[in-house]
Amino acid sequence: MRGVRMSRWSMSYFTAAVVSLLLAEMVWASGLANPLENIGGAWVLVGVHLTAIGFLTLLLMGALHQFIPVLTETELASQTLSGLTFLTVSVGLLGMVVGFLAIPAAAPGGVLPSVPWLLPSGGTLVVLGVITALINLGITFKRAWPWSLSAWLAATGLTYLLITVLVGLTFALSLADPHLFSSQELDVMGGRGLASHVIGGVGGWLTLTAMGVSYKLLAMFTLSDEHRGIWGWMGYLATALGIATAWVARWLGANRVADVAWVVILAGLSFYLWDLHVLYRQRKRRQLELNARYAIIPFGFLSVLILAAAAIVRLGGPLTRVDITLTFMALYGWLGGLALTQLYKIIPFLTWLNQFGKRLGTRRTPRVQDLVNEPRDRYAYFAYFAAIASGSVFLYLGWFAEFRVVLALAFVATLDIARALHRAAHPKIRDMSSDGIYLQSSEAKPQKAR
Repeated sequence: MRGVRMSRWSMSYFTAAVVSLLLAEMVWASGLANPLENIGGAWVLVGVHLTAIGFLTLLLMGALHQFIPVLTETELASQTLSGLTFLTVSVGLLGMVVGFLAIPAAAPGGVLPSVPWLLPSGGTLVVLGVITALINLGITFKRAWPWSLSAWLAATGLTYLLITVLVGLTFALSLADPHLFSSQELDVMGGRGLASHVIGGVGGWLTLTAMGVSYKLLAMFTLSDEHRGIWGWMGYLATALGIATAWVARWLGANRVADVAWVVILAGLSFYLWDLHVLYRQRKRRQLELNARYAIIPFGFLSVLILAAAAIVRLGGPLTRVDITLTFMALYGWLGGLALTQLYKIIPFLTWLNQFGKRLGTRRTPRVQDLVNEPRDRYAYFAYFAAIASGSVFLYLGWFAEFRVVLALAFVATLDIARALHRAAHPKIRDMSSDGIYLQSSEAKPQKAR
């Protein structure tokens, strides 16, 4: 982090992301959204986009605005554009959420009076926010050529993000005014187009970017070598090229090509997991902290996804219960789990840099780990992962009532994780003497920082 300024907006991104996750979990737990009954229902679309855009996209954008300057060892082009991206994407997401509920004719389950223009307007704001982010981060990337593996993953993920939101805007227009498209075009968008949209969003944007950020964070926090070898590069190339091929093939209806591309994607993800195994094995920090220790669970979810997808080897046709289960596991187990575990280190780390970094070397300061309470907080993470694993099983079995119960448990666990993250971002400090800083918490007696 030396020589790189703190992002003024990353904490705002993270806050909005966690709030979006809590809202999404409330939607599922309430029973308003039932993906097993109607995948195109208004409340289902609300839950999916609160998760994909509100939680994961905002969180990754917040991380990228902080860590791309670290990856490239240069300053972010503009803090103002970072704030503008946050504002437009957040307001756009709000417009989309209300818009889904305001088109009952196109998305059954809507509860608000019809306002056709609201959904595409919200989608347009999201697209503008993404373009703003691409300009800001693109200028930063350009200053740092040639790129590392993590930078390549992040840059490729951002490319898929733009494609995904542009396709999503087209879908929004088709929901708001179906007469803009022919019946044949609507059929293509609802079938092959939807599959490509999921591949580009979950695979291209979220997974590739998560791979890039995880390489940087886990190498940093486990004291491992950041320069990846052949397995890392093979994982990137196979996954990125496989997703690109599958995306095009699905739009064209070339199912056999898409199946081959699917195998290539799974091979790339397997290379990535093996490279992470190497990273963990070669780490210099022997005692793992919570973020690195519990990150193994999301990687376990990814392993299950690879094995299950290898058994299915299909991308097209109507969404089945298996497809819905795997998508849920990808969003909440693999990607969501990785995001929550890394936030547990990112937020204390950024807080420490902001509040204590300048004092380092002049007086005693607390450790980053002194800003959290791992023995207490680990139970919330255990409960979250147990709920997501159980929820995946219940979705597969078609037990929606049981799914609602465990998602309520996930909500409670996420709420407790949010509490821990808030305390880490706002530590109660009492400067007791000239030889040290004391941390004060409502959970424990004041302790002198080591």
